[in-house]
Amino acid sequence: MAPDPQKVAELQRKYTGLDGNLSYISGHTIATKYDGYKNANQSAGAASTDYTKTAKGLKATKPYQGGATGPVGGSLYYQAGHATLAPLAGTAATTAQYHAERRDSFNTKYADVLEAKGEYDGHVQQAKCAHNSAAKYSKFQTQHEKYKKRP
Repeated sequence: MAPDPQKVAELQRKYTGLDGNLSYISGHTIATKYDGYKNANQSAGAASTDYTKTAKGLKATKPYQGGATGPVGGSLYYQAGHATLAPLAGTAATTAQYHAERRDSFNTKYADVLEAKGEYDGHVQQAKCAHNSAAKYSKFQTQHEKYKKRP
């Protein structure tokens, strides 16, 4: 659905960097902010993938050979696994939080543009997901830190 022409004109007066379809024109603040949270999203995704792939390879499997502790995210790990995963979980938490903050900022500043494009609710949902991811990985980091110190 094409945006209402009157609304487009109003938003173009309010923000530089919008074309007739309310797409962001490269080089303008709105496009830079959009690219910023998209790049943060990619970094968060990469950190999450790095943690997940590494964790999969480090899971303790039955029968457990002494010293498997946890659970963290429903899995047990040995002390060395916790030591490896703690900083990866920290990176995943930090990058997800940064993404969430960038997206929140964009959603707040450009809510009227997102509403006109019919994208506001989706953007808010993505911000919530990013906050949830940050909280999850922060919890995982705390748990891995605790278990890596156990004898």
